[in-house]
Amino acid sequence: MSNLNPFELRLELLKMAKDMLVEEYYGKKEQISNDWQVRVESARHAGSAPPEHPAMPTYPTESDVVAKATQLNGFVSQIPQSTLEKTSKKST
Repeated sequence: MSNLNPFELRLELLKMAKDMLVEEYYGKKEQISNDWQVRVESARHAGSAPPEHPAMPTYPTESDVVAKATQLNGFVSQIPQSTLEKTSKKST
């Protein structure tokens, strides 16, 4: 990310935030599905009714991506977390 202007840097932070959140989403989704499959197999072996499928996590929204990018920008700019929390509360 060398020699980026401020607009390009913000775009890169948004892309990075989106990628991080989407990866986290799919990881959680896979974990939930795997855990459910184990419970289904256990129920099958025990001869009981299979459990209902659990709710899946929500896909990251635009607001989630912007919030994550703001958090990353704060880290890069070394802005204290308490300042970021106050700013994000004002914008909502």
